[in-house]
Amino acid sequence: MQSETQKEALWKFGSYIFLLTITVLVLIPLYWMIVAATIPQSEFFSWPPRLIPGFQWLENFRALQENVDFIRSIGNSIIIAVSYTALSLVLCSMAGFAFAKYEFRFKEPLFYFILATLVLPIQLLIIPLFLLMVQLGWTNSYLAVILPWAANPLGIFLMRQNMQAIPDSLLESARMDGATEFQLYYKIALPTMLPSLAALSIILFLNQWQAFLYPLVVLQDPKMYTIPLALAELVGQQRVYFDQIMVATSLAVIPIFVVFLTLQQYFIKGILSGSVKQ
Repeated sequence: MQSETQKEALWKFGSYIFLLTITVLVLIPLYWMIVAATIPQSEFFSWPPRLIPGFQWLENFRALQENVDFIRSIGNSIIIAVSYTALSLVLCSMAGFAFAKYEFRFKEPLFYFILATLVLPIQLLIIPLFLLMVQLGWTNSYLAVILPWAANPLGIFLMRQNMQAIPDSLLESARMDGATEFQLYYKIALPTMLPSLAALSIILFLNQWQAFLYPLVVLQDPKMYTIPLALAELVGQQRVYFDQIMVATSLAVIPIFVVFLTLQQYFIKGILSGSVKQ
């Protein structure tokens, strides 16, 4: 009995040490990013490395703003990421509700076709989408970045899995009480999906916040640049502005932390609920 208690205590101690080590390894790059954003570039490669933040953040930010309009880039990224996330949540939840609770022709083949698009590399779709955006006159606009990816296949899959957990008898009772199909979706289905919607919103927001290749193709006007495109401007053939990159990166991660900390209590619950089937 005592031996088992000692083993359990040793196991817990080892687990804590392992988790602490992982936490430190994750936090070291973040701490270095903060330090590097506050020191001149001449101290980046000094030895021993500087471990205490300096006082040059404001000067580095001014230089960053002179090179690229980073404040505008932050605004562009927020508009695109928030609009894309909101639209995707509506479309994915509606599609998931339809696939889970309605019967229609070619339902299963269509669902598996949507899942199959998950394996398509983005490089395969860029040229056709770019040509379509040119024909529509949407290049250098928010629509070109938001609309083509709004119906997210992963989001449709997660929403469909969650909808299957809603009892059909509940929906039938609501129909008998006079509820319309939209009311079934809005008043019954959506409230039960809040954890999954929160989890999906984090995935969608991060996906759009860090998107680079496709926005690089359809956004050629510097005034429309998002954060990743603005960061790319700081890497030149003759010089890399490490100090300005660190300032920009430290600002770029703030919205990510805000979104995740706000919705973290729903994230794991929402992901796990996607595996529930009726």
